[in-house]
Amino acid sequence: MPALDELAASLGGELGAIAARIERDLMLRFALEAERLRAGQAEFELRVERAVAERLASLKDGEPGPPGESVIGPPGPPGESIVGPPGADSAVPGPPGEVPYVGEVCGLFDPERQYCKYDLVSLHGAEWRAKYDAPGPLPGDGWALAAKAGERGKRGEAGPRGERGMPAASIAEWRVRDFRAVPVMSDGSVGPALDLGVLFAQYHTEAAK
Repeated sequence: MPALDELAASLGGELGAIAARIERDLMLRFALEAERLRAGQAEFELRVERAVAERLASLKDGEPGPPGESVIGPPGPPGESIVGPPGADSAVPGPPGEVPYVGEVCGLFDPERQYCKYDLVSLHGAEWRAKYDAPGPLPGDGWALAAKAGERGKRGEAGPRGERGMPAASIAEWRVRDFRAVPVMSDGSVGPALDLGVLFAQYHTEAAK
């Protein structure tokens, strides 16, 4: 029965389309109704706010009341004063104490000498201070190292060898003229003149004495 099947399929399609249109219409109506309700609620809230604002604006503060009276009561009776006992006399300061011993610089350590606390001695390039009286041999528990000479630094690296210098000039001859001796050097230069007249005058002066 193909004709019946085709008819049923056609009717089913039309019924489905009708149902879809009905569903869309219902959804649209529900949306419009919800929007209308929201708009009504917003308008109602606006009216309430306006009414409250108008009511608050119509309210005014009342007239200020009269100032209150301040009442001062009568003074109370004077309190009882209590006098304490007199304080003790000031204490008399005692005599000044002895000047503390701060030690003596005793030089090189002497094992036969009696040392006192804080005495300072030297031994093997270092300084030692006594911790207490009769500190005993040095070094020992009775001594504290006060200072120590620094150790010798490491030898530095040798520098580069310098250039060979010019040989020193020597006196080749003397040229004497008018009691003045002029040295002539081996390189041909002339040295400072030597005044022989002064030497001869000094010689004659000392010989005449």
